[in-house]
Amino acid sequence: MARLCNAKGMTRVEVVVAVLASVFFLSILPPMFRHAKSNAARDTCRANLAMIGKAMLVYANDYQGALPHAGSQYTIWGEVADWKGQNRTQAFGLAAQGSGGAASISSCFYLLVKYAEVMPKYFVCPGDTGTTEFQLSDQARLPRGFELIDAWDFGSESYKHCSYAYHLPFGMYALTVAGDPGMAVAADRNPFLTSPAAAARDLTTFTPDLPAAGYPGTSETARQGNANAHQLDGQNVLFLDTHVSFEKRSFCALDDDNIYTVSANQLRGDAKGMIPVPPTVTIMSRTDSVLVHDPPLQKPTIREAPEVDSKSLQQTAVVATLDCPLPEHKNAIWCSTFQIAWDKFKQDIIGEPIHVVGAEELADRLNRAQFPIAAIEEESYYAVAGFVKNGIIEQIQSQMRQRFPSEPVPTFDSRNRTLPDVIVAYTYLNVDVGFERPYYACPNAFDFEDSAGTRTGVTAFRAQTDERYADSYRVRDQVDVLYYNDGESAEAVQFAVDLSKRTQPYQVVLARMPRGNTLGEAVKMLQEKMGARKNDRDYETLRKLRPTDTLIVPDVLYKLTHHFDELLNKNFGNKQWLDSFFFEAQQKIDFSLSRTGVVLKSEARLRATRGATADVEKPRHLHFDRPFLICVQKREPDATPFFLMWVDNAELMQPYDKSNKP
Repeated sequence: MARLCNAKGMTRVEVVVAVLASVFFLSILPPMFRHAKSNAARDTCRANLAMIGKAMLVYANDYQGALPHAGSQYTIWGEVADWKGQNRTQAFGLAAQGSGGAASISSCFYLLVKYAEVMPKYFVCPGDTGTTEFQLSDQARLPRGFELIDAWDFGSESYKHCSYAYHLPFGMYALTVAGDPGMAVAADRNPFLTSPAAAARDLTTFTPDLPAAGYPGTSETARQGNANAHQLDGQNVLFLDTHVSFEKRSFCALDDDNIYTVSANQLRGDAKGMIPVPPTVTIMSRTDSVLVHDPPLQKPTIREAPEVDSKSLQQTAVVATLDCPLPEHKNAIWCSTFQIAWDKFKQDIIGEPIHVVGAEELADRLNRAQFPIAAIEEESYYAVAGFVKNGIIEQIQSQMRQRFPSEPVPTFDSRNRTLPDVIVAYTYLNVDVGFERPYYACPNAFDFEDSAGTRTGVTAFRAQTDERYADSYRVRDQVDVLYYNDGESAEAVQFAVDLSKRTQPYQVVLARMPRGNTLGEAVKMLQEKMGARKNDRDYETLRKLRPTDTLIVPDVLYKLTHHFDELLNKNFGNKQWLDSFFFEAQQKIDFSLSRTGVVLKSEARLRATRGATADVEKPRHLHFDRPFLICVQKREPDATPFFLMWVDNAELMQPYDKSNKP
């Protein structure tokens, strides 16, 4: 055996040594790679902060030496009112004279994107897990032509797109270039505040290793004060003189002051300090560095509605026309898409009212109820009808791809090929009515009482909130109280509101009112009440939602498919179409009413073939806690609604879950 090894140039001992050496080197390679990767992330992070520091000098040169400070002089730390606002007042909820409002830490950084041309990627540290580059392509409901410089923050969830903490700019100790060069300006996220990467660290785990200052900690306990982004090894820190260094201890500012905590000493820095509690942080002195970031917003989450067939719903009905009787103790939903598809089939294919033998009543209702298509903006819908043999399927798919590129292209089953002379009428509707300002999520369950007297705790949103939100008056200001009729009891009170009076071209109206016999009757009653209220001498005063008034609305969301089975497999009664029948009559409705607005997506399909059948002072409580009407229509006089829903019960609301409580 030894001779064989020698013949190949190696002895047995040499082979063993080579194997052991290989194992050793393989064992040290992963840590080496991890160390190299960590150093690369650290270097990128340092370069980011250096870029930010230079941009701050440029900004300060244009703003009398002040470092980036969003809002106004008296703005508080809080949630940005509207990151897409048309101006600073709207973005930060400032008062008419330019004071007040609320701004985020990230919105202060974003001023460098807006005014110093720093790209969003420079605000992301590679080691900060869960933080990604801000991109407009990921944001919904952007105005046409909207660019990065038009924004006021890193989107609706800005905390996910900014890796850095910033010296608190709100209050009397905001930094200027005239400050001490040793002041910390920015650094990796504060480990004592919650971030996308980790929960807030317990301050009791951290003790500085500064015996002379009364902190007899160890190197390990001192590491507990370091940022998460660099495995607790330290943090990159930008100082006021614009130099950036990787500091192995967080107590690296003036007088060994901790950059992540509020000093407990009014005269000098503090190596440990106290955790800054947002948003009510008070800096103790001009030399106290307090670097903070925006914690993730803690709000009740709205679960996405599951897709269901209407047959599985016990308390909800879909009606084909506005004159269909409302079922007792049930929600009733009507959307214009099925009517539009019927109209296209009637006009473009049959050329006259469609007669369906055995379903005369429903067919007659649909024939009488032609929908005025001008009630919907052309860009919001698509409707067409034609024969499969003439390429209607390919036309639908091509035009839907062009008209609504973000939506799935419709597909159709094989019956188009297996059945003779198939005709398709197709309609699609997509409407997104974003409220001017998001409402506030209710922190507790909202009791909704249905027509049968059953109470259910559901999620909801409201116009009133804690006083610390300076923009709350702007949330109320978007509400238009269309009428309010007081009653002898809470059950008898009737009212209607426009949830965002300046949205164009559509409006969302909610009305708590008596149930009508049909949705058409309910709409007529609503319009009469709104018209009559305009003659009230106090109308202009009462239409405002005052600080003493309250408004609460339950979240409503669902994705359902409804089949109009009564139309299927019944021959047409039209002379030239006696051997034709519908084999598909389907409508899909995806609807959500939430604190941010209304989103409505609906599709309708009709397919047929030939052959064998197959008061002024009193506070008002506008709480939609009993059956009410939802109406979506164009914002114009005597508009025809294109979506109506009578909300009778909580079947399509979201049960309140205590685990979602902020």
